Amino acid sequence: MIKKKNISLYATIILFIIGTANSSMYGQDTKETDAPQEGATSVKQSQEVMNPTTLAWQLQLEEYSIFDTEGQDGFAQNFRFRGIIPVEKGFLIKVPQLLRVITFVNTATNGRTGLGASTFNQFFILSKKKWGQFGAGWNLNIPTATAAELGSHQWQIGPAATVTFTNLGNWQMYWIWENFFSISGNSKYGSSAFAVVQPNIFYTWSNGIYAGIEPEWQIDYKTGKVAIPMDFRVGYIWSGKLKYNAYIEPEIMAYRSDGYTRNLSNFGVRLGFRWYIPM
Repeated sequence: MIKKKNISLYATIILFIIGTANSSMYGQDTKETDAPQEGATSVKQSQEVMNPTTLAWQLQLEEYSIFDTEGQDGFAQNFRFRGIIPVEKGFLIKVPQLLRVITFVNTATNGRTGLGASTFNQFFILSKKKWGQFGAGWNLNIPTATAAELGSHQWQIGPAATVTFTNLGNWQMYWIWENFFSISGNSKYGSSAFAVVQPNIFYTWSNGIYAGIEPEWQIDYKTGKVAIPMDFRVGYIWSGKLKYNAYIEPEIMAYRSDGYTRNLSNFGVRLGFRWYIPM
Protein backbone atom coordinates (compact mmCIF):
# COMPACT_ATOMS: atom_id res chain seq x y z
CA MET A 1 0.00 0.00 0.00
CA ILE A 2 1.20 3.51 -0.81
CA LYS A 3 2.60 5.41 2.16
CA LYS A 4 0.86 8.41 3.68
CA LYS A 5 3.80 10.68 2.84
CA ASN A 6 3.27 9.91 -0.87
CA ILE A 7 -0.41 10.85 -0.60
CA SER A 8 0.69 14.10 1.05
CA LEU A 9 3.05 14.73 -1.86
CA TYR A 10 0.23 14.35 -4.40
CA ALA A 11 -1.98 16.63 -2.29
CA THR A 12 0.78 19.25 -2.16
CA ILE A 13 1.16 19.17 -5.97
CA ILE A 14 -2.61 19.54 -6.44
CA LEU A 15 -2.80 22.45 -3.96
CA PHE A 16 0.11 24.16 -5.74
CA ILE A 17 -1.71 23.88 -9.08
CA ILE A 18 -4.94 25.23 -7.56
CA GLY A 19 -3.01 28.03 -5.87
CA THR A 20 -1.37 28.99 -9.15
CA ALA A 21 -4.78 29.04 -10.80
CA ASN A 22 -6.24 31.26 -8.09
CA SER A 23 -3.39 33.76 -8.31
CA SER A 24 -3.79 33.91 -12.06
CA MET A 25 -7.52 34.44 -11.65
CA TYR A 26 -7.49 37.08 -8.93
CA GLY A 27 -4.12 38.79 -9.42
CA GLN A 28 -4.78 40.09 -12.92
CA ASP A 29 -3.80 43.41 -14.48
CA THR A 30 -6.73 45.86 -14.47
CA LYS A 31 -5.30 48.25 -17.07
CA GLU A 32 -7.56 49.04 -19.98
CA THR A 33 -6.69 47.34 -23.27
CA ASP A 34 -8.41 46.63 -26.54
CA ALA A 35 -8.77 42.97 -25.54
CA PRO A 36 -11.53 41.77 -23.20
CA GLN A 37 -10.75 42.17 -19.52
CA GLU A 38 -8.67 39.30 -18.18
CA GLY A 39 -10.83 36.87 -16.26
CA ALA A 40 -13.83 37.50 -18.49
CA THR A 41 -15.31 34.53 -20.30
CA SER A 42 -18.44 33.53 -22.15
CA VAL A 43 -20.36 30.42 -23.12
CA LYS A 44 -18.77 30.52 -26.60
CA GLN A 45 -15.23 30.91 -25.27
CA SER A 46 -15.72 28.16 -22.70
CA GLN A 47 -17.10 25.78 -25.29
CA GLU A 48 -14.18 26.48 -27.62
CA VAL A 49 -11.81 25.55 -24.80
CA MET A 50 -13.60 22.24 -24.17
CA ASN A 51 -14.03 21.37 -27.85
CA PRO A 52 -11.53 18.57 -28.69
CA THR A 53 -11.18 19.86 -32.27
CA THR A 54 -10.22 23.44 -31.33
CA LEU A 55 -6.81 24.38 -32.74
CA ALA A 56 -4.84 25.50 -29.68
CA TRP A 57 -1.56 24.69 -27.98
CA GLN A 58 -2.40 22.89 -24.75
CA LEU A 59 -0.74 21.47 -21.66
CA GLN A 60 -3.00 19.25 -19.59
CA LEU A 61 -2.24 17.77 -16.16
CA GLU A 62 -4.63 15.34 -14.50
CA GLU A 63 -4.37 13.41 -11.25
CA TYR A 64 -6.67 10.38 -10.93
CA SER A 65 -6.68 9.10 -7.33
CA ILE A 66 -8.14 5.57 -7.13
CA PHE A 67 -9.52 4.66 -3.71
CA ASP A 68 -11.20 1.35 -4.57
CA THR A 69 -9.70 -1.19 -6.97
CA GLU A 70 -11.50 -4.45 -7.80
CA GLY A 71 -9.93 -7.40 -5.95
CA GLN A 72 -7.03 -5.33 -4.58
CA ASP A 73 -6.27 -3.39 -1.41
CA GLY A 74 -4.45 -0.08 -1.30
CA PHE A 75 -4.40 3.34 -2.92
CA ALA A 76 -3.50 3.73 -6.60
CA GLN A 77 -3.12 6.71 -8.89
CA ASN A 78 -2.56 7.78 -12.49
CA PHE A 79 -0.96 11.16 -13.16
CA ARG A 80 -1.40 12.14 -16.81
CA PHE A 81 0.63 14.63 -18.86
CA ARG A 82 -0.91 15.53 -22.21
CA GLY A 83 0.53 18.00 -24.66
CA ILE A 84 -1.42 19.07 -27.76
CA ILE A 85 0.22 20.67 -30.79
CA PRO A 86 -2.06 22.32 -33.40
CA VAL A 87 -1.16 22.29 -37.10
CA GLU A 88 -3.09 24.72 -39.28
CA LYS A 89 -2.32 22.85 -42.50
CA GLY A 90 -0.56 19.50 -42.85
CA PHE A 91 2.25 18.73 -45.29
CA LEU A 92 0.62 15.70 -46.91
CA ILE A 93 -3.03 16.03 -45.90
CA LYS A 94 -3.90 19.70 -46.37
CA VAL A 95 -6.35 20.04 -43.48
CA PRO A 96 -6.03 21.30 -39.87
CA GLN A 97 -4.86 18.69 -37.41
CA LEU A 98 -3.97 18.11 -33.78
CA LEU A 99 -0.99 16.09 -32.54
CA ARG A 100 -1.35 14.72 -29.00
CA VAL A 101 1.39 13.21 -26.84
CA ILE A 102 0.23 11.53 -23.62
CA THR A 103 2.25 9.88 -20.87
CA PHE A 104 1.57 8.71 -17.32
CA VAL A 105 3.25 8.37 -13.95
CA ASN A 106 1.31 5.61 -12.18
CA THR A 107 1.21 4.03 -8.76
CA ALA A 108 -0.14 0.49 -8.36
CA THR A 109 -1.95 -0.74 -5.26
CA ASN A 110 1.23 -2.53 -4.16
CA GLY A 111 2.98 0.84 -3.90
CA ARG A 112 5.12 0.52 -7.02
CA THR A 113 5.46 3.84 -8.87
CA GLY A 114 6.83 4.42 -12.35
CA LEU A 115 6.09 5.34 -15.93
CA GLY A 116 2.95 4.02 -17.57
CA ALA A 117 2.34 3.44 -21.26
CA SER A 118 2.47 6.46 -23.59
CA THR A 119 0.18 7.37 -26.47
CA PHE A 120 0.64 9.42 -29.60
CA ASN A 121 -2.38 10.34 -31.70
CA GLN A 122 -3.08 12.50 -34.70
CA PHE A 123 -6.51 13.94 -35.47
CA PHE A 124 -7.39 15.53 -38.81
CA ILE A 125 -10.23 18.10 -38.76
CA LEU A 126 -11.97 16.94 -41.92
CA SER A 127 -15.20 18.94 -41.81
CA LYS A 128 -16.54 22.04 -40.07
CA LYS A 129 -20.24 22.82 -40.28
CA LYS A 130 -22.69 25.06 -38.44
CA TRP A 131 -23.69 22.13 -36.25
CA GLY A 132 -20.12 21.20 -35.29
CA GLN A 133 -17.03 19.37 -36.55
CA PHE A 134 -15.92 15.92 -37.64
CA GLY A 135 -12.41 14.57 -37.31
CA ALA A 136 -10.58 11.27 -37.84
CA GLY A 137 -7.09 9.99 -37.21
CA TRP A 138 -5.05 7.27 -35.58
CA ASN A 139 -3.52 6.22 -32.23
CA LEU A 140 -0.21 4.63 -31.33
CA ASN A 141 0.30 3.09 -27.87
CA ILE A 142 4.00 3.00 -26.90
CA PRO A 143 5.05 0.45 -24.22
CA THR A 144 7.01 2.77 -21.93
CA ALA A 145 5.67 1.23 -18.69
CA THR A 146 8.43 0.39 -16.21
CA ALA A 147 6.46 -2.50 -14.66
CA ALA A 148 3.72 -4.85 -15.85
CA GLU A 149 1.17 -3.50 -13.36
CA LEU A 150 1.76 0.11 -14.50
CA GLY A 151 0.74 -0.20 -18.15
CA SER A 152 0.68 -2.24 -21.34
CA HIS A 153 3.92 -3.77 -22.64
CA GLN A 154 2.65 -4.05 -26.21
CA TRP A 155 2.81 -1.72 -29.17
CA GLN A 156 -0.77 -0.99 -30.24
CA ILE A 157 -2.19 0.98 -33.15
CA GLY A 158 -5.65 1.80 -34.48
CA PRO A 159 -8.00 4.35 -36.07
CA ALA A 160 -9.90 7.06 -34.21
CA ALA A 161 -12.74 9.49 -34.92
CA THR A 162 -14.55 12.34 -33.20
CA VAL A 163 -17.84 14.16 -33.82
CA THR A 164 -18.60 17.43 -32.04
CA PHE A 165 -22.01 19.13 -31.79
CA THR A 166 -21.65 22.79 -30.82
CA ASN A 167 -24.82 24.49 -32.09
CA LEU A 168 -26.81 23.50 -28.99
CA GLY A 169 -26.97 26.75 -27.02
CA ASN A 170 -25.42 26.29 -23.59
CA TRP A 171 -25.09 22.56 -24.25
CA GLN A 172 -22.22 20.87 -26.01
CA MET A 173 -21.84 17.21 -26.98
CA TYR A 174 -19.03 15.30 -28.59
CA TRP A 175 -18.10 11.66 -29.09
CA ILE A 176 -14.61 10.18 -29.37
CA TRP A 177 -14.00 6.65 -30.66
CA GLU A 178 -10.50 5.18 -30.39
CA ASN A 179 -9.25 1.70 -31.31
CA PHE A 180 -6.18 -0.23 -30.17
CA PHE A 181 -4.87 -3.44 -31.81
CA SER A 182 -1.69 -5.04 -30.49
CA ILE A 183 1.13 -5.49 -33.03
CA SER A 184 3.88 -6.79 -30.72
CA GLY A 185 4.28 -9.16 -27.79
CA ASN A 186 1.24 -11.24 -28.77
CA SER A 187 3.04 -14.55 -28.15
CA LYS A 188 3.93 -13.45 -24.61
CA TYR A 189 0.98 -11.31 -23.53
CA GLY A 190 -1.75 -12.46 -25.94
CA SER A 191 -3.22 -10.34 -28.70
CA SER A 192 -5.52 -7.48 -27.76
CA ALA A 193 -8.18 -5.60 -29.68
CA PHE A 194 -10.37 -3.07 -27.91
CA ALA A 195 -12.06 0.29 -28.30
CA VAL A 196 -12.48 3.31 -26.04
CA VAL A 197 -15.73 5.22 -26.60
CA GLN A 198 -16.02 8.58 -24.88
CA PRO A 199 -19.44 10.29 -24.74
CA ASN A 200 -19.15 13.89 -23.56
CA ILE A 201 -22.10 16.09 -22.61
CA PHE A 202 -21.60 19.46 -20.93
CA TYR A 203 -23.67 22.47 -19.92
CA THR A 204 -21.84 25.80 -19.65
CA TRP A 205 -22.93 28.94 -17.79
CA SER A 206 -21.92 32.43 -18.90
CA ASN A 207 -19.58 32.86 -15.90
CA GLY A 208 -17.32 30.01 -17.10
CA ILE A 209 -18.62 27.30 -14.79
CA TYR A 210 -19.58 24.06 -16.53
CA ALA A 211 -20.80 20.60 -15.56
CA GLY A 212 -21.23 17.32 -17.36
CA ILE A 213 -19.93 13.83 -18.03
CA GLU A 214 -16.82 12.56 -19.82
CA PRO A 215 -16.50 8.80 -19.11
CA GLU A 216 -14.29 6.42 -21.08
CA TRP A 217 -16.18 3.21 -21.93
CA GLN A 218 -14.11 0.23 -23.02
CA ILE A 219 -15.20 -2.61 -25.31
CA ASP A 220 -13.09 -5.72 -25.92
CA TYR A 221 -13.57 -6.80 -29.54
CA LYS A 222 -12.35 -10.37 -28.90
CA THR A 223 -14.52 -11.26 -25.90
CA GLY A 224 -17.35 -8.71 -26.07
CA LYS A 225 -16.68 -7.74 -22.44
CA VAL A 226 -17.09 -4.10 -21.42
CA ALA A 227 -16.28 -1.62 -18.67
CA ILE A 228 -18.79 1.22 -18.27
CA PRO A 229 -17.62 3.84 -15.74
CA MET A 230 -19.69 6.95 -15.05
CA ASP A 231 -18.39 10.29 -13.86
CA PHE A 232 -19.56 13.83 -13.14
CA ARG A 233 -17.29 16.79 -13.80
CA VAL A 234 -17.62 20.31 -12.42
CA GLY A 235 -15.14 22.82 -13.79
CA TYR A 236 -14.30 26.48 -14.30
CA ILE A 237 -12.81 28.19 -17.37
CA TRP A 238 -11.33 31.67 -17.28
CA SER A 239 -9.03 33.93 -19.27
CA GLY A 240 -5.77 35.53 -18.22
CA LYS A 241 -2.76 35.91 -20.47
CA LEU A 242 -3.78 32.41 -21.51
CA LYS A 243 -6.98 30.44 -21.09
CA TYR A 244 -7.33 28.06 -18.16
CA ASN A 245 -9.54 25.12 -17.24
CA ALA A 246 -9.69 23.52 -13.77
CA TYR A 247 -12.03 20.72 -12.74
CA ILE A 248 -12.90 17.96 -10.28
CA GLU A 249 -14.46 14.70 -11.45
CA PRO A 250 -15.55 11.77 -9.23
CA GLU A 251 -15.96 8.46 -11.08
CA ILE A 252 -17.58 5.12 -10.21
CA MET A 253 -17.68 1.85 -12.14
CA ALA A 254 -21.33 1.49 -13.17
CA TYR A 255 -20.86 -1.88 -14.86
CA ARG A 256 -17.98 -4.22 -15.61
CA SER A 257 -18.25 -7.63 -17.29
CA ASP A 258 -17.00 -10.58 -15.22
CA GLY A 259 -13.35 -11.20 -15.94
CA TYR A 260 -12.67 -7.84 -17.58
CA THR A 261 -9.28 -6.69 -16.26
CA ARG A 262 -8.28 -3.69 -18.37
CA ASN A 263 -10.06 -1.25 -16.00
CA LEU A 264 -10.33 -2.39 -12.37
CA SER A 265 -11.07 1.00 -10.82
CA ASN A 266 -14.31 0.99 -8.79
CA PHE A 267 -14.10 4.53 -7.42
CA GLY A 268 -11.75 7.43 -7.90
CA VAL A 269 -11.54 11.22 -8.20
CA ARG A 270 -9.85 13.24 -10.95
CA LEU A 271 -8.39 16.71 -10.47
CA GLY A 272 -7.30 18.47 -13.63
CA PHE A 273 -5.71 21.71 -14.76
CA ARG A 274 -5.20 22.82 -18.38
CA TRP A 275 -3.48 25.70 -20.14
CA TYR A 276 -4.59 26.83 -23.62
CA ILE A 277 -2.71 29.06 -26.07
CA PRO A 278 -4.85 29.91 -29.15
CA MET A 279 -3.10 29.85 -32.52
